[in-house]
Order: sequence, then structure tokens, then C-alpha cells
Amino acid sequence: MFRPAIQRVEVLVVMAVLSLLVFYTASSLTVKTQEPAHAEKIAAAERMKRAMQILKDDRLEEAIFMDDVNDPNETGLIGRQFTYLTTDEGDLNAKISVLDPNLAAMMIDYLIRAGVKQGDTVAVTLTGSMPGGNLAVLSALEEMKITPIIITSVGASQWGANVEDFTWLDMETLLYEAGEISFRTRAASLGGGSDIGRRLSPRGRALIQKAIARNGVDSLESKDLEDAIQLRMDRFATILPIKAYKAFLNVGGGAAVLGDAAYARLLQPGLTTRMRFESMRNGGVMAKFGREGVPIIHVLNIKRMFAEFDYPYAATPTPEIGVGSFYASEHYNLYTTALALIILLAMLVIVGLSSKRKIKHHLEKYEPDSYV
Repeated sequence: MFRPAIQRVEVLVVMAVLSLLVFYTASSLTVKTQEPAHAEKIAAAERMKRAMQILKDDRLEEAIFMDDVNDPNETGLIGRQFTYLTTDEGDLNAKISVLDPNLAAMMIDYLIRAGVKQGDTVAVTLTGSMPGGNLAVLSALEEMKITPIIITSVGASQWGANVEDFTWLDMETLLYEAGEISFRTRAASLGGGSDIGRRLSPRGRALIQKAIARNGVDSLESKDLEDAIQLRMDRFATILPIKAYKAFLNVGGGAAVLGDAAYARLLQPGLTTRMRFESMRNGGVMAKFGREGVPIIHVLNIKRMFAEFDYPYAATPTPEIGVGSFYASEHYNLYTTALALIILLAMLVIVGLSSKRKIKHHLEKYEPDSYV
């Protein structure tokens, strides 16, 4: 009984096996493409790693207890749960996540996408809540030779820089004196509720004022949240018109930066270049920069930010420097994929034409039983 090639079992099996072989080969042969500023990203991550070691060495000299349960990567930079400087609840996993040198490379990726270049000036607001995030931002700016104008809220949430004699300002001073960074905070506030130290005890507020004084930083003293926002805007405006800043970077959930709590939840982590900041009438410093068209880089809600890059959250141990989609992306090899497509199409065409030719031959010989 006549069967064209397209209907023969052995032919179909060969076609299936060949198709699987070609598909497996094409999907296995991928190529890695380096993302822009790859060298600067590696350098920024290495700078952050050095900075973390400087701070850790300082803590070890003080014979601090290394809590390997709450600080599994033994950075020495995870604060305590409750101190006089603790302003809010904190997410321990977020604090562990940002103590990863690769975060500095992620910041460079955001800065490049925001259009920031060497020689530009950016506005920066920090809190004591995520020293790892602060280190990442400063390492990235240092490596890209960008000038930051920095204002800090010293108070910290749980597990942040909330140790009374080792606040973020103390860390910053150590790194500045070690030559690891070339800029420092211009002015600092208490932080906490309404940025006036609400939820802190009188002793906690006094300890923060002492930290501001011993680090030689100007103190921002406001009477309420609205005043705190305006004081920051005035400080930034004395250096440059707000529109002239090439980006606004924020680390943490400082009250004066986020403004009304209802708006704070709308602010997306990572880079924001378009958002209806005009409707945020009670928004904070971030909304005011956004209204002027300044790109925003917001380091908060770390889990979502890491998910954008498919990067491991709260990893233990911390990934090696150079790991992450912001360094390099993996793609299918275009030539291999095209060759695989050509092979499969050729196979289909050859079998189809062969079958057509044989069917035609049988029809011409008038063999009615040749159809199956």
C-alpha cells in the first residue's frame, strides 16, 4: 500500500528527533552581552566592598558582638532591634539585602538610564535606616564622578544604623577620612516622625544632636513636617535651581522626603521618570523634584527593586561581584537560531516536496488505491 514520506512513521520519528536536537542545540548556545558601563559597575561594587570592610574593621576594634543569626553574612553593619535611635519597625531581610556590593552596580545602571553623566550634580537624601543602600549610592556616584548634594535624616529603623556611637554620619566620616569617598552630608536632621524626632525619646533626640555635632554637620531643625520639607528644598536650591539637578536619589523612608503617608505608598522603587507628581499636593521633597521633571531613583521596597533585575533577595552568602543582569544579559545566539530555523524549514520543504512528487507519480499511473 502506497504511503507518501510525510505519512511514514520512520520519517516522522526522524523529523521529531532532528527537531529536538536542533532546538536543544540552539537554546543551549547563548551569548552574554555586557551592559553599558560594565567596568564602572565592577569598580563601584569593589569600592562598596572596601567601604564595608573599613566599617567592619572599625566595629571589630570595638569588640562588638557579631550576631550571625541576624547578620548571616557577618558584615558587622546590621544594627540592633531597639536602641535610643530606633524610629520605626524595620525589615531585617531588606537590611541584609542592601549590604551587597553589587547594589552599587545596580545604582550605576539606574543613573545611566536616568541620563546622568560624569560631572553632573544630583540631589541625595539618606536616612540611617539602610546603611547598605547609602554605601551603594555613594560608591556609584564616586565611581561615576558625579557630585552629590547630600542631606541626611540620622534616625534609623530597626536593624539600621541605630547604634548610638555608630550612626550613619559616623560611618560617612570614617569613609571620608579613609579616602574611600570624597563628599559628605551637607546638613542633617533628627529623622523619625515628621522629621522632628517623633517616636524618639528625649535622650534619643539628644544623642542624634550629639552625633550631628561630633561629625561637624549643619543641623536642620524644623517645627513640623511642612517646615522640614521646605528646609530641604531651600538647602538644595541654594546650590542649584531644582530643575538643574540631573537626578534625585533617595535611600530609606524619610518623612520629609516621602511626605504624606498616603502618597508614600504610590512611590515606586527604582527609577521613575514619569509620574503624576502634580497631584501629590502634600508630597514631600521627592514629589517636588518630580514636579520639576527631575528623574527619581528611590531605594526602598527592596524586594520589588531586586525583582526588577531578577536578583536574589536576602542572599546568604552574598553573590560574587559581577553577578546580576545589570552587569550582563544573556541572549540566544542569533546566527545559531537562524541556522536552526533554516535546517527545520529545509527538512519540512524536502519531505513535503518528496511526498508531493510521489503522490503525483502515483496519480499519473492511475492507481486509485494509492490514497491512504
